[in-house]
Amino acid sequence: MTRGGPILHTGAMGTVPDAVAPMLAVDGKLPDDGRHGYEWKWDGFRGCARVADTGDARITSRSGSDHTHRYPELLDVFAPALGGHAAVLDGEVVAVNAAGRPEFELMQRRAMHEPTAKLRAEVPVVYFAFDLLRIGAESLLDRPYEQRRELLAELVRPADGRLVVPPWYSGADIGPDQLLATAAQHGIEGVVAKRLDAPYLPGTRSPLWTKRALTQTREVVVGGWRTGAGRRAGTLGALLLGGYDDDGTLVYVGDVGTGFTDDALDHLRDVLAPLARPRCPFGTEVPRDRARGAHWVEPDLVGEVVFRRVTPDRRLRHTSWRGLRPDRAPGEVGVPEPTGAA
Repeated sequence: MTRGGPILHTGAMGTVPDAVAPMLAVDGKLPDDGRHGYEWKWDGFRGCARVADTGDARITSRSGSDHTHRYPELLDVFAPALGGHAAVLDGEVVAVNAAGRPEFELMQRRAMHEPTAKLRAEVPVVYFAFDLLRIGAESLLDRPYEQRRELLAELVRPADGRLVVPPWYSGADIGPDQLLATAAQHGIEGVVAKRLDAPYLPGTRSPLWTKRALTQTREVVVGGWRTGAGRRAGTLGALLLGGYDDDGTLVYVGDVGTGFTDDALDHLRDVLAPLARPRCPFGTEVPRDRARGAHWVEPDLVGEVVFRRVTPDRRLRHTSWRGLRPDRAPGEVGVPEPTGAA
C-alpha cells in the first residue's frame, strides 16, 4: 500500500479485525511549528475498537486485554456509524459528567463495579474515536496522521452521543498555548500534538506525538499496603508503590495515603486480599518505617496517582490516589525520572 492510494472496503465477511497496539506520546513542551495538529487529551481508558462488517465489535485495552464486557452499551454503536464497513479505530472510553465532560472519577466507578443496567444509567460511557487504523482489509498505518484524520471524519458518522469523533486543530490556525489555556478553563486533561505527516507506529512511544497534561499523573504498581490509623484504623492506610526498571526489577517509588473514597477503600480491600504474599515483591530497599507492618501483595495491580515531583532518588512526593487502571499491565509501568531536588 502506498500513501494516498485507494481505500479498499473488502475483507473476510463477519471477521473482527485484529487489535493494533496503541501508539504513545512522549511528555514534553508542545511544538509550535506549523507541522503539527493538536487534539485534546481525554481523561479515560484507551481502547482499540475492532469492528466487523457485520457490526460485531470488540474493545481492547492498551495492555491487550479484551474489555468488551465492561462497556456493553457501546457494542451496537459502531455498526450504524460505519455504514457496514469493517474497521479498526483508536480512541478513548470516557465517562461523562452532567456537563458532558470526561471525568476520571466516574470511570473509576465503572472500573470498580459490574456494568449493571443501573450503573450504566448512572455513569454512561462514550467512545471518543481519534484515529482510523484500518478499513476492511486495508491498513492505514502508513498513511500520514492528517490523512487518517480526514478519513475518520469522512467514514464515521455517529448515530448518537455514545460515539464521538472529537475535533482536531491545525497548527496553522491555532497555537498550543491557546489550546492549553482553553483546556485549563474547561477542565480538560491536556493537549496532544501530532506530526501531520506521521505514520501510526503500533506499540511505540514516539516523539512524533507529544503530550502535555495540566496535572502530573503517574501509573504505579501496587506492591503492598499499610494499616491506617484513626478513622481508618484496622483498614487500609497507604499503598506501597513501584515501577519496573530496565532489568525487570520492581523498584520501590513511594507510597500514597490520601485521595481514597470510602468506596475505593472497600474495593481495594476486596481486590488486595487474594493477592497476599509472605515476602516483599520489591527488588530494592523499602524504607524501614514504610516496610514495618506492611502487608505484601503480588504486583498484579496498576493504579494511578497525582504527584507534585520526583526526587533525585526517584521517589514520588506529595501523592494522591486517583484509582486503579485495569486497562494497564504491570510490565508497562516504569520508574519515574527525577524532576527536582530532595
